[in-house]
Amino acid sequence: MILQRIYPEPASNVSYSSTDFETFYPKVEGLRLNFVVSNGKELDTSSDNSTNSLDRELLKFIRSQSDLIITTGKTARAENLSASTYAPMLILTRSTEEIDIPAIHPNERKPVYITQRLGTHYPSEKAIAIGGVQDELPVFVDSFCRANNFRNPVLETGVSTTKLFASAGQIKEVNLTLTGFGSRADAEESAREFLGEIGFDFELIQILKAEDTWFFRFGASESID
Repeated sequence: MILQRIYPEPASNVSYSSTDFETFYPKVEGLRLNFVVSNGKELDTSSDNSTNSLDRELLKFIRSQSDLIITTGKTARAENLSASTYAPMLILTRSTEEIDIPAIHPNERKPVYITQRLGTHYPSEKAIAIGGVQDELPVFVDSFCRANNFRNPVLETGVSTTKLFASAGQIKEVNLTLTGFGSRADAEESAREFLGEIGFDFELIQILKAEDTWFFRFGASESID
């Protein structure tokens, strides 16, 4: 597959698997949001109904650059998440309902931390209950990352949780994929609507395109030189 850079200036097409792809998505110091918007579908639609092969490859790449994958119990259940080969996973939940997803079953992948009551036992030693969330989610996550020296976390949650982190000023970069958009104008309009919905004050860094899939990078305004 071929990627075309649209912004900040047009560039020669590059293979999606090229090592040059790393220059399009350098590692982020701080919290990076990865989110998919599918044309004509609700924002909280399951990613199974929104993503395509291009976005799934990007997700793998973003995860490979991260040292912690942050999600919620709601998202974990909806997506039936598996543990990652790239980084540990933190599942945020205040629910006492058991999470029965592939990630907490025996596997050879990275650990999965779950904010359920201490003493909760899961079928795999890789799944670890770390206790309930006592603070606001952004405060809890910031403390958890500092205590465990996680410097490059990626956030994979729904809109309502994403808003909490955006309003707390914790999101440093938004990697937004828009699928099924025929024109840049339509894709950019939807991108800006999403950023307005979550309350993220942004600067546009980059736009890539492959067929009818658009890849936007937005940085937090105060972090742009």
